Amino acid sequence: MVQISRSKKSSSRAISIVHIFLTFMLCAFSFYTGTLSATSSDCSSSHSGANDGVGNSSTAQNVDATKIEAIVQQRLQAELSKASGGSKKNSAKTEGSFFTKSTDEFLVGVTRVNKDSFVEKFDSGNPMYAGKQKNGEVLLFYNTPKALPTSEDLKYQAMSNNGSGIGLMDVSTATENCDTMNVVQTGRGNTRQCLAIVGDFESYHVQRWMRTIADADLVRKLNRDEPLRQIGRGNDAEGHNPFQPPHNGNIKTHQKFLQKFLETYDDKIAELKVIATKVAVKNTIIVMTCNFGQSELLMNFVCNAKSKGLNISNILVFPTDEETKELAESLGLATYYDKEAFGDTPSSEAQHYGDRAFVAMMLAKVLCVQLINHMGYDLLFQDVDIVWYKDPLEYFHDDNNPLRDFDMYFQDDGARSSRFAPLSANTGFYFVRSNSRTNYLFQSLLYNSDQIIQSHSHQEALVQTMNEHISLFGLRVKTLSRDMDEFPGGWHYHRKNKDFMMKLVKEEVSPIIFHMSWTKNKINKIKFYQQMGQWYVNDMCIAHTKPEIMGNHDMKEGESIADPCCLSEPNLVCHYRDKPSKIPCR
Repeated sequence: MVQISRSKKSSSRAISIVHIFLTFMLCAFSFYTGTLSATSSDCSSSHSGANDGVGNSSTAQNVDATKIEAIVQQRLQAELSKASGGSKKNSAKTEGSFFTKSTDEFLVGVTRVNKDSFVEKFDSGNPMYAGKQKNGEVLLFYNTPKALPTSEDLKYQAMSNNGSGIGLMDVSTATENCDTMNVVQTGRGNTRQCLAIVGDFESYHVQRWMRTIADADLVRKLNRDEPLRQIGRGNDAEGHNPFQPPHNGNIKTHQKFLQKFLETYDDKIAELKVIATKVAVKNTIIVMTCNFGQSELLMNFVCNAKSKGLNISNILVFPTDEETKELAESLGLATYYDKEAFGDTPSSEAQHYGDRAFVAMMLAKVLCVQLINHMGYDLLFQDVDIVWYKDPLEYFHDDNNPLRDFDMYFQDDGARSSRFAPLSANTGFYFVRSNSRTNYLFQSLLYNSDQIIQSHSHQEALVQTMNEHISLFGLRVKTLSRDMDEFPGGWHYHRKNKDFMMKLVKEEVSPIIFHMSWTKNKINKIKFYQQMGQWYVNDMCIAHTKPEIMGNHDMKEGESIADPCCLSEPNLVCHYRDKPSKIPCR
C-alpha cells in the first residue's frame, strides 16, 4: 500500500509540473497570437486600399499561429502521456479513443495522409485526379496495435481523439509497420453513400446496396421508401446497369465461334511461330487487326510512319478478309489470316460504335492478342486509327522507365464511367508483357468473350476481367495518365482544352502516338487527320482493293502499292472551324 501511495504521489507531482509547463506555453501562445492580431489590425487600418501584400502578410501570420497551436497540442499530448506512464499510448480503450473494445479485432486506430504522396508511393496503376482541397487526403485505418507507427506519440495520436480530430502523418511513417494494406477507392457519386467496414472473414470485393425494389427483373431505381438491398456495382440511381449477363442467344453464338477457333488451335500456333520468329524484335511483336472497311486507316498508319522514317518491320497484321490481307502485304507488312475464325466477319467498316461489324472486330482483337501472348511474346496492340510520332516500343523497352514493373500498360481512355472503372483503360492501344498472369488473363477473356457480344464492347469486357485478375492473381496494370503529353487520343481532341491540341499540331509538344478514338466512324477520322496534317493516303487508293489500285496505276505484280498510295507530304484539307488544324480553317 505504501508503494502504491508513493507511486500516486510521484505521478501527481509529474502532472503538476506538466500543468505548470503547459500554463506557461499557453500564456506565451496567447500573448503571441494577441500580438499578431494587433499587428494585423494596425496594418489593415494603416494600409487600407493598399496592394495584396497586406492580405498575404495577414494570412501568413494566421498560418504561423495555427502551427504554434498544433505544436502546443502535440506537446500537451506527449507530456500528459509521459506523466501517466504511457498507459494511454498502449490502450485503444482509454477515454477519448476513436474506437471501442467491440472493434478491437479490426479497428484500433486511424490517421490521415496526403493523397498525392500516397498514390505516388503505392501506384495501383489506376488513373487518379491530383489531390484537391476537398479530396486531397487518404484515411488509413489500423486493425491491430502492431500495425501502428513506431513512435509512441504517433501511436497515441492514431488511437485517441484529443478534440482536434484525426491526425495527419507522412505516408512512410504511417505505413512503416503495415505488413499488408487493403486499398478501397470510393467517391461522392450521385447518391447519399455510406461506407461500412465489417470485421469478419476478409473479402477483397466491394458489395453494393441501394434502396430499391426487391424484384431483380425490373429496373432498379433509387427509392428512398424501400430498404437497402444488394445490387450490382454498375447500377446507378436511375436504374441503368451496363453489367448484364449474356442471354442465351449470345451464349450460343459465342460457343459456335469458340468451337471453330479452338478446333484448329494447335495448327494456328504452328503456322504463327514461323511468321512470329521473323517479325519479333527484342521478343516483342506489334499486333494489329483490320477489315477492308478500315483499310484506309491501316494504309495511313503505314504511309504516315514511312514519311517520318519510322521502322514498322515488327508489325504483324491479322486481317479478317482476303482483300485486307493483300493490301497489308503489298504495303510490306507481315500478315496471318485465319479464314476459319474470321470468315464470317463483315468486310465493311463499322458505321457506329457497337454495330455488328464493330462487335466482330472486337472479337478479332481477342483472338490475335491471345495467340501472340500465349506463344510467349511481349506485344503492343494498337488499333488502325493511330499515327506515330516516335517508335512507342522505345518507351516500353526503356530500363530506366519508372513504370517498368507493371505487366500491362494502357492509354488512358479519358472516360470516368462505371463501365470502365477504376482503370479507364483504352483497349485500342496497350502493351503486354508475356507471363503467367497475362497468359491466363487473355485465356479467360477468350472463354468469356460472350460478354463482348452482350455489351458490344471489348473494352468493358477486358477491363472487368482485368479487375478480377488484379484482385485474385496480383496482375499489375498501369493506365498511363491522360495528363501525359506522350499518349494523347480522342479525349484530348474532343474534350481537353484546345490549347493542348493546338500545341500538338504546331509541334510544341512531343507525343509518341496519337489515337483518334472517341470518334463516330471512319469518315470523321479521315477528316480530322486531314485537318491535323496527319493524312498521307492518296485519294485514288481509298476504298480500293489491291487489283483495283494496280490496274488504276498500271503497276506490275510484286510492286508495292505504297509507291502510288503514300504521299510524301500530308493531304491538308479544312473541314471544321472549331477543330484543331495545321492551317487556319475559317
